[in-house]
Formats: sequence, structure tokens, C-alpha cells
Amino acid sequence: MIENTTQLKAYWDFSSRSVSLSQQSLQRLTMLYLPLIGSDALALYLQLAVNGQQKGQLNDLLDRQNISLADFDNAKKKLEACGLLDSYLQGASLAFDVKLPLSEQAFLSDDLLASFFYSLVGQDTFSQLLEKTKRDNLSPSGLKSNANFYEAFGSLHLQNVPDQDRLGRAKQTEKAPLQAVDFNFSLVEQNLKKYGVSEQEVTKEHNFILAQHLIYGFNEEQLLGLLAKSLLIDDKTIDHGLFFQQLNQYRQAGKTQPVFVLPPSPQTEPRTKLSADEQALIQAAKELRPYDFLGQLKADKGGIITSSEQKILQQLLDLDLAPEVINILIHQVLIGLESSNLPGPLSQAIADSFLQSKVKTAQDAVLSIKNRQQKQLQKRSYNKKSPLQKEKKMNYGNTQKTDNQLASEALAKYQQEKKDK
Repeated sequence: MIENTTQLKAYWDFSSRSVSLSQQSLQRLTMLYLPLIGSDALALYLQLAVNGQQKGQLNDLLDRQNISLADFDNAKKKLEACGLLDSYLQGASLAFDVKLPLSEQAFLSDDLLASFFYSLVGQDTFSQLLEKTKRDNLSPSGLKSNANFYEAFGSLHLQNVPDQDRLGRAKQTEKAPLQAVDFNFSLVEQNLKKYGVSEQEVTKEHNFILAQHLIYGFNEEQLLGLLAKSLLIDDKTIDHGLFFQQLNQYRQAGKTQPVFVLPPSPQTEPRTKLSADEQALIQAAKELRPYDFLGQLKADKGGIITSSEQKILQQLLDLDLAPEVINILIHQVLIGLESSNLPGPLSQAIADSFLQSKVKTAQDAVLSIKNRQQKQLQKRSYNKKSPLQKEKKMNYGNTQKTDNQLASEALAKYQQEKKDK
């Protein structure tokens, strides 16, 4: 995939390799992917997929699609993010490799795609698709009686294929498990097993369970209550759709979960590059859960956290971003870029930038944003007053305290100070 900071040029050359789309693939595109990518991206996909091998300039594609370069770039990124397109850049030439859509079962098994789809279409449509997929994938009744290889072909004298003649296989890497020092996962595991959940299922859902703690601040007892109501009776597996349904009911009932104070991260970098209010922002980012951090910023704007934004928080955590880094990302979108909500594509773009820059802490994230802004200013050829103003010295009280109220007040004061500038 092309780095997000790359600026496309309409005069660049392009080439594309098409795929053979079946009727089933077209149905999956419209049913599963269209709500995620939109009509422009779907039209671009079909243009690249069904018209054979193509070569030319991007201008040609823009004319065929009747869209601007910016809209084309946005559509391309959506296809890449959803796994429908691989883009390769060499000099001033782009190569597009179109990918077939996933099957319904594979799509719903992908936590990121399924969560995004659920947040867009809602519980009813998601449940209907889930039931249809289960019906379509029912195993035939009776005892499986397939012949094995040697029953069919007998004892053969096989020759090993030389290594140089083998196709290279992509190395499978398992996703690293999430960690939370203030959460006793063993307690959750033991209680889930009492409900009949297998050890394999608990291991599979490890990251999902930890993510709910890291995002919302649920403790072990609260999570067990939600998970118990989300178990499928027949096979004792955790249904994510049911879980989020229970979570929404939990919120609508007016129940609130305690906001646990995260243990302070060890300081590995000097803070001389940061102003007083930036340090206060970092402190708040470390002490508040992403859900509460986002909730306070939305409340300051007179809004509420939407179900779509809930899913985006889950997606950001699935990308292995630390909660404190997610908070800085949220602040950059809502305050730095003055967005009224937390849009998925923009959040994914900033997250990708953080991952490429190996951002691990809130301080790393703030410095990464500042460095990016400085580089953009240096590229300007006209002489204009810099929008970066000198930060006012602010008093945030005793920074040694770890009380959540202090963190909330610091964040609120930071926002008010920014508005007054």
C-alpha cells in the first residue's frame, strides 16, 4: 500500500490487473462492502476489475470515473483498507492489483470488517446476515466418509520438489496478545470455563475481552456479566453482536462503569520539547480511558458518543495502539482538525501514520504530530505568519496526583485555553 503522505499526480502512469468476478462475488461486493466503501470506491473497483489489463495515465481513470483526483485517492484508500486492492508505487508509476471480496463467513470472522459493518448497518441487518451465513454453511448430516489420498491413489513413489522450484509462502504471524497490568484475565478465564466455554474459545477471544477493558474501563466482574449474556447456548461461543447489544443496553440503562486510573508509564524521553499544556494533555491521555476521553470532548461540543465511534475505538485498539496514543489521536481529530465526530477513514490514516512512526506513548504521539506540522510548514513557499503560536504558561496544579478528576479538569482547562487563543 502507498504511504498515506504520498501526493498522487494526475499525469502518473498506471497499470492494473483484473480479476474474474462471479455473480456471487458481485453480491458480496454490494451486500458486504458497499456500506463500507461507498459508491465511488465500488465504481473504481469495478472499473479496475472487469476491464482486463489496463495501462495509461491516471487522467484516463479520472475521466472514466468522472471524479476528481482527491475523490479518486479517497476511493483508492478505502479499497486498500478493506483488502480489495493492493497499490504499488515505483517512481511516477502506479500498479493496481485487484483482490476478490471475502466470503460472508470470512468477512464476519474479520473483527475489523465485521465491527465496521455492524456500526454502519445496525443490529437488525447484521443479525440477518449472520443467520443467513450460518444457514448457508450448515454441515451436511451423516458421517463424513471421504477417501484419503492413499486410498484413492495407492502407494506412490513421490519425489520432493527442489526448494528453488517451490513457491514462496507467506510466513504466518500470530497477533501479539494485548496486555493490561490492572486486569486479572485469569479470573475471567476461570469463570468463563464454569459457563462451559472452552479454553480454545477463551484464548481466541483474549484480545477482544482485553479491548473492552482498555476502551471502556470495565472491571472483571462487569465484563463477566456482559460476556455471560453474550454466549451462544449451543456451542458456548461469544457472539460479538450480542455483546455490543448488551453493551448498548447497559449504557441506555444509565449504568456507568468506574474509570480506573492507568498506572503511569515510565518516562523514557525528556519532556523539554513539550509546553506545559501539552504535558497536561499527555497526563490526561494517560489517566483516562479512550471512551471517557472521547466522551468528554464530545460533551464539550454538545454531542454524544455514537455506536460508530464505539466501533472505531475497537478498531484502533485492534491496530495495537496504546490507549494513551488513541487518546492523542482522538484529540487531534476533534480539536486539532476541528471535526465534529470521529470518522473512520481519518482515524485510520492518523493511526497508520503513528504505526509507521513507531509511536508507543502519548508523548511520542504529540511529538509526531508536531514534527509533521513543522514539515508541512517548511514546504510552504509563500511568506505567511505561522499558525503555530507560542503556548501560554498554564498551571495545572500538582502533576503528581493521579486522580481522574484532576485529569478531567486538566483536559477541560486545556480545551478552554485553546478556545480563548
